[in-house]
Amino acid sequence: MILPQSTLAGTARVLAFLMLGLASCRSSEELKSEQYFVTGQQLYMTHCANCHQMEGNGMSNLYPPIVGSQILSDKARIACIVQYGMSDTIVVNGKKFSRPMPPNPKLTEIEIAEIVSFVSMKWGKDSLYTPIEFVHKALADCKPD
Repeated sequence: MILPQSTLAGTARVLAFLMLGLASCRSSEELKSEQYFVTGQQLYMTHCANCHQMEGNGMSNLYPPIVGSQILSDKARIACIVQYGMSDTIVVNGKKFSRPMPPNPKLTEIEIAEIVSFVSMKWGKDSLYTPIEFVHKALADCKPD
């Protein structure tokens, strides 16, 4: 059965209204967390996945995994490493990694907050986004001389 165009348009309006109603039932914190997660995932794929891989498992003995890493409990340190890079040896899951990680000076604080949110929610225990104010303070505290 083919429905008239006006019926289809009316049905689409009703569905759109219902979807908006469902979305409004979620808190602004939940919506912001979803937004940061999705944008953070895109940024992670662009800036991080080449070395740390799409699923966060790292690359053999070259680049450390994010999955299972203790660093997930220190979001300030993650923000600092993303922005300023790292040249120290790091131990992840009992394995040493010594390759330097380059800095990402072109990433903005909001982009870093989104990346931190993504890795913390995907592979850590967080369920809410990391606020930009938190990243701003973390970067000010660890800024190299």
